[in-house]
Amino acid sequence: MLRISKGAAALVALAVLLSACTTAGGGSAQRTISVTGAGTARLTPDIAIITLGVQTQADQVARAVQDNNARSSRVMEAIKEAGVAAGDVQTSNFSVSSQLTYDTLGNPTGEVNYFVSNTVTITLREISKLGDLLQSALENGANSVQNVTYSVEDPSEALDKARLEAIQDAQAQAAQLATAAGAQLGPIFSLSEYSPIPVPFYAAPSFGKGGGGGGVPTSPGTLEYQVQIYIVYTLR
Repeated sequence: MLRISKGAAALVALAVLLSACTTAGGGSAQRTISVTGAGTARLTPDIAIITLGVQTQADQVARAVQDNNARSSRVMEAIKEAGVAAGDVQTSNFSVSSQLTYDTLGNPTGEVNYFVSNTVTITLREISKLGDLLQSALENGANSVQNVTYSVEDPSEALDKARLEAIQDAQAQAAQLATAAGAQLGPIFSLSEYSPIPVPFYAAPSFGKGGGGGGVPTSPGTLEYQVQIYIVYTLR
């Protein structure tokens, strides 16, 4: 709840009066007050998004591709054996590039190195298997893990509650400001929402709940969704 001193209350009243908008036709002024309410939803992740792959290099493009294909096939088989459905595995990048080689003096040798990269993005719905999945993929040829992100598949119910909390917060602020300005709240003039973006909530760690067995240690932690509602009220 917002608290204001007597001096601040006078400034609020002045600000409210200055926010009055006169219509283009010179009609009566409309006084308004603007507030931003906040609501929070904290959820335990239930899916993990992993981007990993295989990078190889050779002095012949065919050899680099052949090596990459063999290692990528083993990685894909390891992902399948981890219980990931085919629909949850997507090739997100495949590239072949070349680079001239140079001697110790910086002179070109005339030889070329070829680089091949095959990257997949995995949606893991049993996040307790994340550590074992990463370990298995690395043991079977993956040599690049670009990103691991935790998420919630359906946060809609929690976000609905956070929106109500944000609206109630905004209304409480507006009522206090209006009272301090010697006015009363009228109908809502406009309302908009800032899109909630989940961020890690470090105050509630959950180490050890990720990978099990001899896999890579992981921790899903908690995600915090912050909802902000911007409301403009009319004043009476």
